[in-house]
Amino acid sequence: MSNEELTEHLDNPKVLKKKVKKLAKLIRNSNYPVIHTGAGVSTSAGIPDYRGPNGVWTCRDQGRNVPYVKKPWNLLEPTYCHMTISKLIDLGLVKHLISQNTDGLHVHSGVSLDKISELHGNTNKEHCKDCETEYFRPFSVYDTWTPPNDHRSGRKCENCGGLLYDTIINFGENLSKKEIDSGYKHSKKSDLSIVLGTSLKVTPAADLPMIPVKKKTGKMVIVNLQKTPLDDYASIRIFAKTDDVCKLLMKELEIPVLSFKETLELRAEERRKKLGITKEEEEEQNKKERKKYIEERTKLVENHKKGGFFNNFFDGVEQDDDSD
Repeated sequence: MSNEELTEHLDNPKVLKKKVKKLAKLIRNSNYPVIHTGAGVSTSAGIPDYRGPNGVWTCRDQGRNVPYVKKPWNLLEPTYCHMTISKLIDLGLVKHLISQNTDGLHVHSGVSLDKISELHGNTNKEHCKDCETEYFRPFSVYDTWTPPNDHRSGRKCENCGGLLYDTIINFGENLSKKEIDSGYKHSKKSDLSIVLGTSLKVTPAADLPMIPVKKKTGKMVIVNLQKTPLDDYASIRIFAKTDDVCKLLMKELEIPVLSFKETLELRAEERRKKLGITKEEEEEQNKKERKKYIEERTKLVENHKKGGFFNNFFDGVEQDDDSD
């Protein structure tokens, strides 16, 4: 990448405020806004981006040490931008979310699975190919000891007993038909594409926000620190961090946004009320669940070390007949 492509730009506060004010007006006047997100919405959560000045691909191409996530994945928390998107969807001001991210933070923030198209998969989600049941876990379902591109997680479907697979799309693999079809469906219905934190260089993800623009039925707004190939097509082009834009946007829309911790406590209170249990009883249940999870993971590791990982968890899988 050239120096110009790597350069990050920042709108001055006065210009930024004016642009966000226009964005708020577009959202109010649109019938079907769709948000498109990339790595830029998760950088403040501690996850490095890919094409920024210190991004994963940039450092790799320049021979520098590649940045890494410094916290365990299960301790990462949704950013202000994630919580804003969740709130806008909850209020119906945004109809759908299309994301290239696999970190699971959008779902953790409260976005329901039917309101998001995750084009490249989700580290926390596994699914059954037999009955199509999906499971969203509080941990990464991908195991490092699994053979490359195997995708079997080592668990079985609670509904039909079928094998469970992770949903991550690796390089060279086709996107999930379900997710890409969903992305196209909502992009075709959209009259406003709001692009947050992506370089718009990866297709087909980069093609989707352009659909309402090409059809001349809608507009596109791009929020990204670096320039993108689609900047000239944007009705509003904002150079700023996504969290900063979202804070100004929600202030303009006069909508309060709870932090992730506040949201978790609110959910917990609602759950306890529904179940009729106390906070102490819930904590005891959580301890038992964590203990069960640790025991299951320990068994998986021990089984792998013994070389029997696939024999125990993937029995019943048809094998190729090499008898010829």
